Amino acid sequence: MSTTSDQLLSIKDGYVYYAGKAGAKVPAVKGASFDIAPGEHVAIVGESGSGKTTLALAVAGLLTAAGASCEFGEFVFDGRTIERGKIAPVPYRTPGTSMVFQNAMTSLDPVATIGSQFVDVLRGLSRISRKKARAVAAEWLVSVGLHDTDRILKLRPYELSGGMRQRVMLALALCSEPKLLLADEPTSALDASVSRDVMDLLRSMTERTGASLLIVTHDIDLVRLYVDKVVVMYHGEVVDVCNAGRIEEEAQHPYTLALTRCVPTLDAYNLDRLPTLDETMTAGFRRGEGESKAAMSA
Repeated sequence: MSTTSDQLLSIKDGYVYYAGKAGAKVPAVKGASFDIAPGEHVAIVGESGSGKTTLALAVAGLLTAAGASCEFGEFVFDGRTIERGKIAPVPYRTPGTSMVFQNAMTSLDPVATIGSQFVDVLRGLSRISRKKARAVAAEWLVSVGLHDTDRILKLRPYELSGGMRQRVMLALALCSEPKLLLADEPTSALDASVSRDVMDLLRSMTERTGASLLIVTHDIDLVRLYVDKVVVMYHGEVVDVCNAGRIEEEAQHPYTLALTRCVPTLDAYNLDRLPTLDETMTAGFRRGEGESKAAMSA
């Protein structure tokens, strides 16, 4: 792993806790460590409940659950050490970061127009007029492929398609010109072709702005095509950090290989059922034990 000075974000030994019964702290993320270099594209992958979104929200400073708390051995962003402890009732976004949330329909204000939401964000960033803010908003909409800006700025989120809402969320996130863009399940609830369009857009826009990208997703096959590095989480722990193009070769944990082998392919068309993660992991452990015993006997 590279040294901290070479990284935009460096996290060491990170824990995130939720409140349990009788005041107990329940760990949702346990000992997480990984780095993100300037301009690097990284994905956190794993099952639901593995701690992916919790870790991303802790990085962004947007974890607001009652009784939640964080402990990091090291948390350095853009050359500055950031303290992470008890979660404040009102979230304080990590300066230099921005986030695209999982569900664009519920993340956007359902009763406010797209234009007014852009104006609120842009005027919160700098002292500009409403007219100037709308002009800037139109420029960002065009940059994400939405060209009918006069009409779109007057619409409310429910009047847009899912793909259009996702593009609006991306434009809103990027208009603050972050150094790190976080995207939580950016392709959820989208069909395959729109998912590829959104991933193409995320990659191209971050390359254009120079921002690093951290994606949270279940889709390990999709991220192979769009990121540089994959962080694999299992039961709240980071079990592998692999080059996206060499996951099988660099994987150290059976869970990582299980994720890659449970993806439906054309080769599985004649199977009655696909293997589960547990079955694939158990087979991986057995193979590992057999190989170890063979090596010892040799």
